[in-house]
Amino acid sequence: MQIGQAIGTACATFAITNIDDAFVLVTFFAESATSKALTPLRITIGQFVGFTVIVVISMIGFGVSLVLPSEPIGFLGLLPIILGVWKLLELLLPSAEDETDNARVAGMKGVLTVASVTLMNGGDNIGVYIPLFSQVRGAEIAVYIIVYYILLGLWLLAAFLVMRQKHVLRIVEKYVHYVIPFLYMGLGAYIVAKSECYPWSIEQIDAQHTSHPGCAIMAVTTVVLLLTAIGTIFWYRWGHKATPSDTRTDNDAPAQTNDEGQEMTVIQSNSNAEDATNPQHVVHDGSVNAGQNQSSG
Repeated sequence: MQIGQAIGTACATFAITNIDDAFVLVTFFAESATSKALTPLRITIGQFVGFTVIVVISMIGFGVSLVLPSEPIGFLGLLPIILGVWKLLELLLPSAEDETDNARVAGMKGVLTVASVTLMNGGDNIGVYIPLFSQVRGAEIAVYIIVYYILLGLWLLAAFLVMRQKHVLRIVEKYVHYVIPFLYMGLGAYIVAKSECYPWSIEQIDAQHTSHPGCAIMAVTTVVLLLTAIGTIFWYRWGHKATPSDTRTDNDAPAQTNDEGQEMTVIQSNSNAEDATNPQHVVHDGSVNAGQNQSSG
């Protein structure tokens, strides 16, 4: 086992999968300045609890992979690539749901809540750790996990310090989202290449056919799979993208009409103090108003 290479891989995979979490941590630490329920200690405990659950789930997935050949497990490296595509389309097609995520996270408090948010944001971690663990031996996995926990502590410290340097946070937050998708794609390509899943699959296919169609079959299968995933993600993001109508105010609502197609008006009585405390809304259509005007004349 090459400890230096294992440490480098652990550092790279942790950084790539936890960049988004850094901004969540900054949000928590910023709120802790004015919140009694959310303290730096509770944030730290919640983060470690949530990350431990992620590691346990990843180890369960790794245990399942032990009963299968290691080479085909490498195809799970396509998951980080798809995650990269997802995050890229998030930039190109932002949705109204994305814009409310930070507000929802900022309003949640407590150790359990921090752990829950960490777990909810840990899907990409699990999608990376399972195929990564399946390509190494047990000793290297131990190195990965130890490094992950050390980096998690440094991540918390960095988020706490960055929260105090908001001008740095603004610069990083402005550009990092454009880099993250390509980091995920590169990580997925690395996992696929390291596992040698494609040469293994091609060899298995060619062994069963004299025409050696392995390369063509794997190429077509990969293209169809990626295009299907990209198309599905694009369809979903397009259906949920933010539109000007999402921010339309009540003043933009269309006027109500009665059964005859005439615009209805609302008259509020404010003739005395009693009417002011209990406003009465009387609805008249255009014909009634016209009749009142004639009688007053």
